Amino acid sequence: MQYTFSEIRKSLLFQNALKKFFGNLDEDNFETVTRPACFFVRIKHEGNKINKRVIIFPPNGFTGDKVDLLNPHPDTRKAKVKILGKIDPTKKGFKPLLDEVQLIFSTTSNLPTETSFAYGRFSKKHCQTLRKSWKNWFYVVKQNGWGYFHSLVNLSTDWVVALLEKELTDQKNINNEAYLKKLPHADAQKLQGFLKTINLVGDQIFKNQTITAKILKFPPKILVPILIQMLNVQETGKHENCTYFALLLKIAKKNKSLVLVEIKKAIKLKLAPYYYLEDLKKIT
Repeated sequence: MQYTFSEIRKSLLFQNALKKFFGNLDEDNFETVTRPACFFVRIKHEGNKINKRVIIFPPNGFTGDKVDLLNPHPDTRKAKVKILGKIDPTKKGFKPLLDEVQLIFSTTSNLPTETSFAYGRFSKKHCQTLRKSWKNWFYVVKQNGWGYFHSLVNLSTDWVVALLEKELTDQKNINNEAYLKKLPHADAQKLQGFLKTINLVGDQIFKNQTITAKILKFPPKILVPILIQMLNVQETGKHENCTYFALLLKIAKKNKSLVLVEIKKAIKLKLAPYYYLEDLKKIT
């Protein structure tokens, strides 16, 4: 029998697993993030050192935007995953899972990326795969760059639940006040509103072409430095950083020299994560 995500999420088995991992928090403390082929459950107000999430895979689900795309993790010092097993919402315990989750990972942080987003694509030259089973923790990111790009794929035809725990790198503060002051007050408020929306919905913003177009109408000399600062936003599973990266690429199509100057400046002053800046420099 095929179950829905709602049935999995509301099941007593999942609720007990959630409480065991996060503690006895009220349901109001949690947020569910929906990705193309999986779901994340996170605490709404995560810390800036250690983050914990629960991953729910539908049958044959995966964590990337596509099955062969690997997500970058420049904000992560190291991360590990534990597969709890296959879940049937009518049962009291998880079912065994043996070699049915595939970890696809890069062996270096220098994986070539897509031209429109900061995702890496699987290649035999730069990536490897491992089959994983339930119960034991295993690393998906290590400090030496191993797993910097990675994805998890559920090879089974069952729903699967896994735990994620990651240690974050030091985060830079975001300060756009100097640039926002260059805009009329009403325009500055509008732009701040758009940035807040991106932080709430991440790359889902691109489904609304009207909002995207309005963002790109702001003067590039002001917008580009602001978007570079926003690359420092703390990721919540919605690919917020990749969204700002993609907006910078859109601006670069018409303002390549301006974007390149600001990127080089940001690299020199270490204004944002080096990974995003260096990748933007290469592409632009």
